[in-house]
Amino acid sequence: MDRAEADELLRTLFTDPAAARARAAAELVPDPDPHVASVGHQVVAIVLRDLGHPEDALAHLGEALRLARRTDDGERAGDVRATLGATLARVGRVREGMRELDRAAEGLTGLPLARLLVRRAQVLGYLLARYEDSMVDLRRAVGVCEREGDLVWKARAINLMGLAHVALGELAEASVAFEEFGRLSAAEGNASAVATSVHNLGWVAQVGDDLPLALARYAEASDLFASIGQTSTDLVTDWCRAYLAGGLAADATAVAEQALAARPLLPPERADVLVSLADAALAAGSDARAADAAEEASALLRVQGRAQARVRADLLALTARSRMGGQRAPLLRRAERLVVAARSTAAPELPQVLLLAARVARSVRSQRAARLAADWSGQASASTSAATANDRALGWLAAAWLGASAGDAAATLRACDRGLTELDEHRATFGSQELRALSSGHGAELAELGTRTALESGDARRLLRWSERWRATALSVPSAFGGHDAATTADLAALRVQQQRIAEARAEGAPTDRLQARASRLEQDVRRRLLHARGSGRAVDVLDVGALLEALAEDDTVLVELAEIDGVLHALVAGGGRVRHRVVGSAEAAARAVDFALFMLRQAARGRRAQLDVAGARLQDALVGPALDGVPGARVVVSATSALQGVPWGLLPGLADRAFTSTPSARLWLRARAAAAEDDRRVLLVGPGLGSGGAEVPAVAAEDPDAEVIDGSDATVAASLAALDGAALAHVAAHGHFREDSPLFSSLTLADGPLLVHDLQRLERPPHRVVLSACESGVMQPVGDQELLGLSAALLSMGTAGVVSSLAEVDDEATVEVMVALHARLREGGGLGDALLAARRAAAGSPVLAATAASFTVLGV
Repeated sequence: MDRAEADELLRTLFTDPAAARARAAAELVPDPDPHVASVGHQVVAIVLRDLGHPEDALAHLGEALRLARRTDDGERAGDVRATLGATLARVGRVREGMRELDRAAEGLTGLPLARLLVRRAQVLGYLLARYEDSMVDLRRAVGVCEREGDLVWKARAINLMGLAHVALGELAEASVAFEEFGRLSAAEGNASAVATSVHNLGWVAQVGDDLPLALARYAEASDLFASIGQTSTDLVTDWCRAYLAGGLAADATAVAEQALAARPLLPPERADVLVSLADAALAAGSDARAADAAEEASALLRVQGRAQARVRADLLALTARSRMGGQRAPLLRRAERLVVAARSTAAPELPQVLLLAARVARSVRSQRAARLAADWSGQASASTSAATANDRALGWLAAAWLGASAGDAAATLRACDRGLTELDEHRATFGSQELRALSSGHGAELAELGTRTALESGDARRLLRWSERWRATALSVPSAFGGHDAATTADLAALRVQQQRIAEARAEGAPTDRLQARASRLEQDVRRRLLHARGSGRAVDVLDVGALLEALAEDDTVLVELAEIDGVLHALVAGGGRVRHRVVGSAEAAARAVDFALFMLRQAARGRRAQLDVAGARLQDALVGPALDGVPGARVVVSATSALQGVPWGLLPGLADRAFTSTPSARLWLRARAAAAEDDRRVLLVGPGLGSGGAEVPAVAAEDPDAEVIDGSDATVAASLAALDGAALAHVAAHGHFREDSPLFSSLTLADGPLLVHDLQRLERPPHRVVLSACESGVMQPVGDQELLGLSAALLSMGTAGVVSSLAEVDDEATVEVMVALHARLREGGGLGDALLAARRAAAGSPVLAATAASFTVLGV
C-alpha cells in the first residue's frame, strides 16, 4: 500500500472502524515504509482507544511516533502526537495530553493542522469544559478544511461545533450545525454519519424539552442505523432517557434489552447499555434487575477508567438497593462515597445524587444523618434553575423537603407547587395522551408531600386543592385531534383489516400467529408515530376551590372527592359553600369492596344469586363512610382515585335514589359542565347488529323518530366517525374490547372491524355526550400516578362532556329496557345523571334489571 492510500484509510477510518483496524493490522503495520507502518499503528491505536483499551492504544501510538520520526516528515510525527495527546487526555492524563497537542501544533500547517485542531477542541470542550476555546479551534479547522476541500474533517469539526453549541445553551445554532454535518456526510456517502446527525438533532430536541420531536428523531436515526446493519449504543442510551422522561419504562427497557441481544457488545458499549437498562428497570419497578445491571456496569466502568460514567451506574445501584431495604447505615456510607465521587468528577448527575443521599440520610436516625440530609437537600435545591423541567422539578422537591424538615408548611407547599407547575408545562407539549399520562418526573413525590402537608394543616379547602393538584392532569389537557398523518391513517386501516382476518381465521380454526405478528407491528408503528405528536402547550389550570363551590351551588350539587394518603382513604365533601373533611378508612379495604361488588354484578348478569344489597352496603362503608350523612343538594358528583375508578356507584344505598355522576377530577367536571352541544337534537344511534348486542337501537329509534340510525353493514368505522363528529348525543351499541396491555388500542367492533381509541382522534369535533352500552365499555386502566387510559377517558380528554358506559358484564335483554328508560328521560331534558336515575327506578323489582342498571355509570355531566 502506498502512502496516499494509507493516509486515506486514516482519514476515513470512522466510516467502518472495525474494517479499518483489520486492514491496518494486516497491510499497513508490516509495511517496510515507516510512513505507512506509522499510519497503520495510528489507525489501530485509535480503534483500540475507542473500544476501551487505552494502554494498548498508547503502546501502538508510541510505535507510530517512533516510526514517524524515521520518515523525516514533521507532519507525520505531528499528526501522531495529536492522536497521542487526545488519547492521553481521555485516559485522565489531561495536562500531559494538552502538552503533546500544543507541541504538535507548532510544526503543522494545512490539513494536518486542521485535524490537530479538531482533536484539541475535543479535549478543550469535553474534558476541560472550555467550550469557547474549543469553538475557536473548530472554526479555524473548518476554514482550513474548506480551503483544502476536505469534507470529511470539515464534517467532523462541524459536528463537534454542534456539541459545543449545546453545552453553551445555543440550541438553534446546534441544530444548524448538526443539519450541516448531515448534509456533508450525505455528500460523502457516509450513511453512519448521516444517522448520527439525525440522532444529534434528537438530542438537541430533548435538551430543549421537546420530547415528541426527540422521540421522532431517535426513531428515524434507529431506522437509518438498522438499514446499514449498525447499532449505535449512544443512540440507545439517549433514546432510553427520552422514553424514561416520558414515563415509558417498558419502551426504554425494550430498547436496552434489544441492544444487549442484537450483537456481542464491546465492554464500553455493554457498560453504557447496562446503565440504560438499570435506569429503565428502576422506572418499571424491577429493583433487583436494576441493581444487578447497574453493579455490572459499575465494575466494567471501573476497569475502563470512566469515573464520571461510573457515578451514574452507582447512583442507579444505590437507588435500587435503598428501595429493596436492608441496613441503612451501610447505605448511608455508600451514599457519602457517591457524593464525593460525583463532586470530584463534576458528574451531571450530582443533583440526583444529592437528592438520593438526602433521602437515605433521612432514613437514618442520628443527628449527623439529619445534618447531612439538610446539607445535601440544600445543595440539590440549586437545580431549580436547571435546563430541563424534570431537573428543575427535582430541585423544587429538594426545596420542599427542606421546608418540611423545618416545619415550614408554607415553604413546603410553595416548593411543591412550583415543581408541579414545571412538570405541567412540560406535559402540555405532549400531543400523545399516553405520553402525558405516563410522564410524571418527580410529580408523584411532590404531590404526595404537598397533600400530606395540606392534611396536617387541618384546612379542608387546602386539602381539596392539593387532592386535585396531580389528579388526572393528562386528561385535563385537551388531546390533539382533528386527523392523523397519511401514514398513521393507512396503518389504522390496515390494522382494521388485519383484525378482521384474525377473527375469520379463529372462526375457521386456522392458525393466527402470522396475522397477530403483523397486527402487532402495525400497532407499534401507529403508537410510535402518535408519541411524536405535539401538544397544545397550554398547561393545566390549578383548581379554584371558590369557583368550584359557586358552580356546585348553582347546580344544587355536592362533590365527594376521595383522596388516598399513606394508605388511608379520605373524603372531601364540597357543597353548601364549604368543604368538609372525613376520614373513611383503609384504601386496601375499599379496593376489596369494589372487587366484591363487581363480582356480584357479574353473578347477577348471568342470572345467578347475588348479594347486591350486601355489596352496596360494603361499598358505602369502605368508600365514603360518613361522608354522605346529611349531604345537602339534589345531585352528587363523586371523584375517586384512579385506583377506584371502576366503582359501581349505583349500588351505594346513599346514592341509589339520587342523580349522580362521576368524574376523574373536579377540574374535569367544571370543564364538562361548561361544554355545550352544537346541535341539541342531533341524536345518533349506531348498531352494527353483531350477535345479540345492539338490540336497544331499534327500540330506542322507535321512540325517537328524529334520531339518525346507522345499523347493520352500514355501521362501518368511516360512516360512524363521520356521524359521530359533533353529534349532540351518540349511542354506540357495539361489542367492546378493552386492552389492558395497551388501553389506547381498546375498541368497539363495528361492521368492518374495530373502531379504536386512536380513530377518535380523527374527529374534528368530539360528540357532546356518548352512550356506550357494551359490556365493560367504561373500564379504564390506571397508569402513571393518578392517571387513566381507555375509551371513556379519551372521549373526556377530547372535550366530550359526558359518557355513559358499563363497568361490568350486562344482560343484553335487560340492557334494552335500561337504555329505553335512559333515553326517555334524556328526551325530557334531563341530564345523564337524571337519566341513569330514571333507568335505575325503572329497573327496580327485577334482580337482573337492577344489576344491569347499577352496572352503568356516568363519567362527566
